[in-house]
Amino acid sequence: MNNDVSQNLVVFRLKGFDEPVLASAPTQAEDAVEQAWASIRQQHKVRASAVAAVYSEWQPSAADQKFMAKNFRKAECTYSFARPAPGEWERAFAEARSVIAETHESRQAEEVLPVLWSTSSPRAGLLDTLPHQPLVPGRLSVALAVVSRTPQGNIGMHHITRHQHEEMGTPPLEDLFGVGYQSLTRGLEFEVHRSGQDVLVSVARQNLMAASALALPDLYPQLSQHFGAGNLIVGLPCPDEMYVAGEESGLAPTIREQVLGSPYETTELVPSVLRLGPGGLELLAERDH
Repeated sequence: MNNDVSQNLVVFRLKGFDEPVLASAPTQAEDAVEQAWASIRQQHKVRASAVAAVYSEWQPSAADQKFMAKNFRKAECTYSFARPAPGEWERAFAEARSVIAETHESRQAEEVLPVLWSTSSPRAGLLDTLPHQPLVPGRLSVALAVVSRTPQGNIGMHHITRHQHEEMGTPPLEDLFGVGYQSLTRGLEFEVHRSGQDVLVSVARQNLMAASALALPDLYPQLSQHFGAGNLIVGLPCPDEMYVAGEESGLAPTIREQVLGSPYETTELVPSVLRLGPGGLELLAERDH
């Protein structure tokens, strides 16, 4: 979005061009779209028949709508902000600035994070459309999503698709997942609880998705600092919680019981119990769903 609400940003998608082209004109002008098109036509030497789609931040005026109907007959036309009645521009500008500010804050809070996917999840069919890597082949995978808190305090998640990966220029998946893992580790906390000889580690993260730590390449060495050598039992009752105990610990059955009785509503991840060791991961059990 354009931060200067007095200028209307107009974007044209042109046949034969890999990227959209854009120009601006005074927002209140009755011919703002026509002005923007004149600039694009002069700059790129293109005809109106090349226009496949037009996006105008502000709703085109009646005059501009007539102009587009005549010149861009087959083009899809969209906009973000409704054009106000005469004398209402200051109010409309104030509302637009508020929306732009909220959008900016939301984008600042966005993170690319790894997301765990159970192949038994009802949503697992979507996984074929996402770049992903196996954690337990045929049972559990990890993909990526852009995660943020909405202005209302809810969690917004947009999965990164194969198409979006191609639009990024198809960077190596190792690099892309590296970005996700780096984001995840920010704010990740390992809380150690001891009861006699038993040790329980709970993994938490202020911005959620703590269970995705299962995909971190160095997770076992990190946890081994608290348990020593040997296999570990990892419980994932939901995407935001992880509990770890030694396989021979008296706490292992408790973790299993809590996971299999989890009230969490299944989404991408089915609550799971896994064995983590020097040789990797093994899925031991999943909650019925």
